[in-house]
Amino acid sequence: MLETKIHKLSELLSHSSIPYLFVDLKSQNVLYCHDQIKNLLGLNVTLPCPMDLIFEDSIKVSTLLKQKSNQKENYQIQCKKANLETLTVSAQFSSVDDVLNGFDEIYILYIQWKQITETVHLPQNEGLEIPFLITDSFGKVQFANTRFLDFFSITLEQIQKKSIFDLLTLPEPIKSDLLKSNIKHDIDIHSGLGEKQKFQLQSFVTPNYSNGINNITILLLDLSTLQNAENTIRYGEEKLKTFFATINNGFVIVNQEAIIIEVAPIFKFLLFQLLAFEVGENIFQYFDVSEKNRLIEVLNLSITSQTTQRAEFDYSLLGEERTFEIKFIPVRKLNPNDKKVMLVFSDITEAKRLDRQLIESMKFASIGEIAAGLAHEINNPLQSALLYLEDLITVDETDPNERKNILQKIEAANLRIRDLVKALLDLGRMESPNRDFVSPYYILVRTSELVEVSCRKKNIQFTRHAGPNLPGIFVRWQEIEQVLINCVVNSINALSEMEIPRENPRIELGIDFLRSQKKDWVVFSVEDNGPGIDDDTLEKVFLPLFTTRRNKQGTGLGLSISKKIIAEHGGEIYIKTKNGVGTKVEIFLPAHADENG
Repeated sequence: MLETKIHKLSELLSHSSIPYLFVDLKSQNVLYCHDQIKNLLGLNVTLPCPMDLIFEDSIKVSTLLKQKSNQKENYQIQCKKANLETLTVSAQFSSVDDVLNGFDEIYILYIQWKQITETVHLPQNEGLEIPFLITDSFGKVQFANTRFLDFFSITLEQIQKKSIFDLLTLPEPIKSDLLKSNIKHDIDIHSGLGEKQKFQLQSFVTPNYSNGINNITILLLDLSTLQNAENTIRYGEEKLKTFFATINNGFVIVNQEAIIIEVAPIFKFLLFQLLAFEVGENIFQYFDVSEKNRLIEVLNLSITSQTTQRAEFDYSLLGEERTFEIKFIPVRKLNPNDKKVMLVFSDITEAKRLDRQLIESMKFASIGEIAAGLAHEINNPLQSALLYLEDLITVDETDPNERKNILQKIEAANLRIRDLVKALLDLGRMESPNRDFVSPYYILVRTSELVEVSCRKKNIQFTRHAGPNLPGIFVRWQEIEQVLINCVVNSINALSEMEIPRENPRIELGIDFLRSQKKDWVVFSVEDNGPGIDDDTLEKVFLPLFTTRRNKQGTGLGLSISKKIIAEHGGEIYIKTKNGVGTKVEIFLPAHADENG
């Protein structure tokens, strides 16, 4: 019976624009709840339901109802939403005892709340360049920003007396949709000065639950501005295409199994055009097994160390042998299990050719530095041999033993000349592009034969040392020899050009074995007791064309090319120096246990 009465009472109140509910304080139940309140709180309950499901503090609500019954004031109470958030609402309430005789503990609560739909709060000042206004659900203007008022040459007081349809000429379908739903439509609008301009009208409907009347926010987007933005984007895309079309690189994203995830659109890179890499393929499928394994090792090293790695490979394209470089750049992700690497392919054939030319230039510069000393060194045994020959010619030596002794001295002098000339010719000969497995001691001896002569000429004491049990190295040994000669020549120049000469100038060339960072290294060193290098100069010594001997035919290429040579062999070059004390250059090269290592 009570349920029927409540239902009939709710029908009588259905015309009310304010949502309401019925509560029974005796049973502490909500007997009826308006659909708007259910939607607001996100409730899906069967009525009657406990007051605790709707009110944050049902005891407080009950006390308020008993103390303030039939009051017309608004009271703030807390309602509970389905997601356990609380919502402050304004409530008026009264007893329904006059309607439901005998049920004096049943109350009706009228619930109002502030607008809860999240809206974009547009700044109502000159800072917003977009013209906008707000109307009610009948099209009556409530507010317009300064930009809108200026465009129509109208004041806020004047515009608030108008309808949106007085201001904008819109097609009939757009008129009806504008007040009901969000729309987007291009229109021509005449300004207050009579100028026609094209805009894109965008409207947003905002429900207002406090009075049941919707608000409509209308934006006018200048299409000329949009078109300029589109043109800018289009221009940027064209520039990007042009950039990709001119660079000589290929970009690929792979996973840790070397499977291609993405290939950048490349227009010029010849290797990608001929091999036609596809997503889902193994990037190294075109290489033989040994080369594939080598490149996968570099890929894994890049992933595990999260550092950029490099590798070179040779490939025959259209019958021409070319050299390529791959940079392995780890792609850093928030998810540590998402291991991807960007591979940047570069054709370095021409760069390698230019490098060879630079190395040859440095080589002949070194030959020039030591040629004078070698000429002096060759002249001494030559003069000795000529004197012995003169003795044999002018003196009729009959003693066979003495005669043999003279001939042996002549032979020794000629052998010395032959060895020096051979070393000089070997230094000037174009080296093989292939690497060889060699003993570092062999390179030490060859270098010493060429540089110790120049040291003697400059009255510099030259010594050398080699550690025990040295492993071999897999290198282009002529290039390593060239680097060592360049370092020794730098030391010779530094010592011989000191303003106050050293009493005992010295240079030591050495080799040692070192295990560092779980790797084995052969370390060449060149140490002198020269003037040392100041901090400012030390920062620049490896820069191309930097030299402190510009007025003495210094090229500035020696150390920069040396660093490049050592880097190509997987090594490092370091300089330790103390100004006024001396300098030590250390060259680290990977050690190999055997020729196959």
